[in-house]
Amino acid sequence: MMKKLRTYLPLATLVVLMIVGTFLSDKFLTYSNLMNLLQFSAESALIAVGMTLVILTGGIDLSVGSIVALAAVVSANSQQLGLAGILVLVLLIGAVIGAINGIVLTKFRVEPFMATLATMAIFRAVTLWYTNGGPILGNITPAFSYLANGSVLGIPLPAIYVVVVFIIGYVVLNHTPFGRHVLAIGGGEETSRLFGINVKRVKIWVYIISGVLAALAGMLITSRIGMGEPRSGYQFELVAIAVVIVGGTSLTGGRGTIGGSFIGLLIFAVVMNIMNLLNISSFVQPIVRGLIIILAALAISRMLKSKASAGIA
Repeated sequence: MMKKLRTYLPLATLVVLMIVGTFLSDKFLTYSNLMNLLQFSAESALIAVGMTLVILTGGIDLSVGSIVALAAVVSANSQQLGLAGILVLVLLIGAVIGAINGIVLTKFRVEPFMATLATMAIFRAVTLWYTNGGPILGNITPAFSYLANGSVLGIPLPAIYVVVVFIIGYVVLNHTPFGRHVLAIGGGEETSRLFGINVKRVKIWVYIISGVLAALAGMLITSRIGMGEPRSGYQFELVAIAVVIVGGTSLTGGRGTIGGSFIGLLIFAVVMNIMNLLNISSFVQPIVRGLIIILAALAISRMLKSKASAGIA
């Protein structure tokens, strides 16, 4: 019963929001608007998939926003390497920082919150030092710009990325031993060890994946805006965590789905899109985002209490 509630409540919320959006604006259900909705969700989608895996193990990754910023400025400053060279460099940045997070919390037994809070601060500072606090206005090549601004058969490439990354995430979580190990660890580390799962290795890989996806998001931002902005990724970690939780994943780990995170992403994207269509101030929008998080937390809390009451009865 609890699993069904976690699945259908976010979906029902999304359907209601879609209906509301249709009534509030005649532009909402247009093809161009829906494509824009997905297009500008690409970076959040990448980070949300990685964050889902992290949270399912019972962890948290607060460093993703800083990884986004560092990858964004490095990719802007490395155009001479060509698209393939930039991609390798960005993947390396994400993998190294992710590995640092994983090693610190597994080998040195630092809590995930504290470990990634530290790397969040460190690599945000590294980014600002690298750029002297200003944007990198590099000569962005057409091939690099095409990554975020191109299209295939009229479909923006970032919209395709959103679908592809969630499909890959779904397959990894539900149809591979690694995905089963992620869920098992979130359900109980000691039990997982007894069943022969290398908990430390799985956790390190989860943070590497999160770091790599965050770095790719940073590269996409630079491709889209045409420069390396050191303040990129600000509060992305909070948005990603909210997306995952709104999608029904438990913060304690072990319970959640990639599909739920996809719905959570769409909920936030639809709300932001509706507010943009209604010309609501950008200063008000974060307030609405915060209210969504509170409402989601209350809904989950009520479901847990109802389940507990039913169990007692």
